[in-house]
Amino acid sequence: MTGEADTRKRRVRAAVRAQRSERSEAARDRAAVALSAHLTTLVTQAGARRITCYLPTPGEPDPSQFLQWALSHRIEVLLPISQADRTLAWAYHSAAPPEVGLHGIHEPAGPRLPASAAGTADLMLIPACAVDNSGTRLGWGLGYYDRCLAALDPAPPVYAVVFAEEILPSLPRDPHDVPVTGAATPAGIRSFHIQTR
Repeated sequence: MTGEADTRKRRVRAAVRAQRSERSEAARDRAAVALSAHLTTLVTQAGARRITCYLPTPGEPDPSQFLQWALSHRIEVLLPISQADRTLAWAYHSAAPPEVGLHGIHEPAGPRLPASAAGTADLMLIPACAVDNSGTRLGWGLGYYDRCLAALDPAPPVYAVVFAEEILPSLPRDPHDVPVTGAATPAGIRSFHIQTR
């Protein structure tokens, strides 16, 4: 990664953090309702019966209502667990209260599944800082999802969950970056024309 690309990534992350922190509680609530509706439509139209999703951190697009819908409609949801080696394990979403895991992020209770479990999903919904129009996803710099996606062959369709303003014209792409299929936002679903390397 060049110094220029690294600087740009840091700037984008700082701008996204600032925008997310300024969003009012009412705006976050409205966004959560809209996001849930779009995620429900996406999963239903895809006919997905097993998906990945996430438990949100403060300020992130909140899929909690969608997760409740998935549970009531018997959609299997794998939620991520951060491990010390910067890989992800998974556990099924359930009605059990979440636990606080590595980095202070809420994680599902229950038996751990290996990183490869994500490859059994029909559809992956993953968090992101930003994404661009070619499917380049920018995370928060620890590389958990980069490692996860790179290890899946083939990978199911992958949608980054962001706010609409976090879909940018372009982002720096590293050789190890795996492009995502699309973006899910409170404003709707976007699919990208992915350029393979």
